[in-house]
Amino acid sequence: MPERAALAVVGVAGAGFALSGAAHAVPGTVEYVVAVTVMVSGVALVRRQPLPAPLAAFGAASVVLHLAGGLVRVGNDVLYNASAGIEVLRYDHLAHAVGIFVGTWLLWELLVPPTVVTAARTPLVMLALLAGLGLGAVNETVEFLATQAHGGGHVGGYTNTGWDLVVNSMAGIAAGPVLHRHRSIER
Repeated sequence: MPERAALAVVGVAGAGFALSGAAHAVPGTVEYVVAVTVMVSGVALVRRQPLPAPLAAFGAASVVLHLAGGLVRVGNDVLYNASAGIEVLRYDHLAHAVGIFVGTWLLWELLVPPTVVTAARTPLVMLALLAGLGLGAVNETVEFLATQAHGGGHVGGYTNTGWDLVVNSMAGIAAGPVLHRHRSIER
């Protein structure tokens, strides 16, 4: 079952990043691991049927990207702040894009009944997009609070928040055609 494989990846990654974060005294290690555990448990509690295999795989990848971003040290900083030269190519923005794409698709799978006909999908796709952007807003709030708790942390300032919101929007919009064309892909 794809969900079990995805959960195994999340479990191994969570344990590995927790141990690494603790060994390197990375601030927020416990918070990251607890947040992932709560989110994965929440999805498991509210889903009505198994998630599509690609969604389970992308979900596990998103968890790994986020854990690595906050808990892997790169020089005197964390991976989230690593960049391929320009601000928009920061690791943080890649993690946001994947997370919002997965989150939008996940909300679709959890909230939209499988019986919705193609003609009636457009308003629901728009609603799923807005819900995905809401997830991005919640994430930005968490990042702000983490920055306050860790004395400036490693979340990044207004420019970073602006780029996060841009990539969140682009990822949510990119999820739209996937949701509109497919009720679900092979479970």
